Amino acid sequence: MKHDYDLLVIGSGSAGFSAASAAKGTGRKIGVVEAERLGGECPNWACVPTKVLLKSAKLYRDLVKTADYGVTHKSASISFEEVMKRRGKIVGALGGPRIEKIADKLGFDILRGFATFLDEHTLEIDGKQVTSAKFVIATGAGTFVPPIPGLDTTPWIGFKEAVTLSEKPASMIVIGGGPVGCELATFYASVGTDVTLLQAAPMVLHREEPEVAEVARAGLEAMGMKVYTGVEVVKTEDVDGEVQVKVRVGKQMKTFTAEKLLLATGKRANTAGLGCKAAGVKLDQRGNIVTNSELRTTAKHIWAAGDVDGGMQFTHTAHYEGHIAGHNAFSKTATRVDERVVPRVTFTDPEIASVGMTEAQVREKYGKALVGSFPMRGLGRAYIDGHTEGLVKIVADPKTRKVLGGHVAGQSAGEVMHEIALAMYLKAKIDDLAAMIHAYPTYSEGVTGAAAMAVVS
Repeated sequence: MKHDYDLLVIGSGSAGFSAASAAKGTGRKIGVVEAERLGGECPNWACVPTKVLLKSAKLYRDLVKTADYGVTHKSASISFEEVMKRRGKIVGALGGPRIEKIADKLGFDILRGFATFLDEHTLEIDGKQVTSAKFVIATGAGTFVPPIPGLDTTPWIGFKEAVTLSEKPASMIVIGGGPVGCELATFYASVGTDVTLLQAAPMVLHREEPEVAEVARAGLEAMGMKVYTGVEVVKTEDVDGEVQVKVRVGKQMKTFTAEKLLLATGKRANTAGLGCKAAGVKLDQRGNIVTNSELRTTAKHIWAAGDVDGGMQFTHTAHYEGHIAGHNAFSKTATRVDERVVPRVTFTDPEIASVGMTEAQVREKYGKALVGSFPMRGLGRAYIDGHTEGLVKIVADPKTRKVLGGHVAGQSAGEVMHEIALAMYLKAKIDDLAAMIHAYPTYSEGVTGAAAMAVVS
């Protein structure tokens, strides 16, 4: 049967565009379907705008502290309106028209509208039916809305609205102390918003090493933020135009009131209305698309990549998975996903960066762990820069001494951590990191220091 397209990719984000690019071949007709802004979440509402906002916030915080370095200046100030204007300019430059030009250059069709499967090979896109031999689903994920009593009648914003507000709120309650919640809380606290952060887990950034998460919390509180962990949100309501959140912290009941309520409670795959059942695509209990190691769904001609498959929800993994899905759609030799080494960075102040296993995970698997830790205050560069908070921690297999994980809290943590990630990727031993000569004075010396301190316990 002749189809309109050889491949239709649903979603133009990191996974979708990467899939279309990887599938490109002589004579193949490829289309990319997008219901919202071209480029998807990262350049429009997530990675790019949040980092733009955090850059301005960091510059302002550093300006306030210049007297500590013997530098004087006129009173520092930050304009919320100008910061948001800069965000809009950069988002406009990296998304939308730029993506459309690239698609045109590569020969992809852009199909605008919301896609729904009518059967295994047919999509309805805003009333028009289009067929394709193969598909890649890359619709991403949106904010998970928890079943909190009163939330359905309480005004709240998600990450998309948080990066596009036109006016600075006087106060904000953030529910969720993961990377998204901590980054947005960092920005708003920096510009003068009275921020209260509520986290259900015993610590913020609860997937990190406890000592790393504690550095993050200290950094948040140093900005004047009120941070509560081990919180159970009991009820939310709209009271005279303000948001009121009632919580239980241990045995105490507390009530917080603010102008804005930000939900940073995780994500849920964007599969609602997609018609997966009609396409023969199975979902798991959380609504994620089920895929195998080749990213093929339960329908043999359909692949899925990025946040929609319920795996690691990062732009870099979405891009990687999209490339594999697009390649596998036409390749005679399928590639399998290899995500054993996936770095991650949370851009708080100080930065938090990790890769691989935690000490607890190594102990659970091997009974013991080879662990080395080194404080940033032990580095000459940290004293020179005035950033002595944080640490570098490395965990390894106690028998083979191969590096299994790295965790960094401190200035330039995201850059420092990649050395540990490379060691993992190349299956190096912790002794190799300890023996390597590092330039002085640099933050990367913390890697050598941590590796040299490693002991089995």
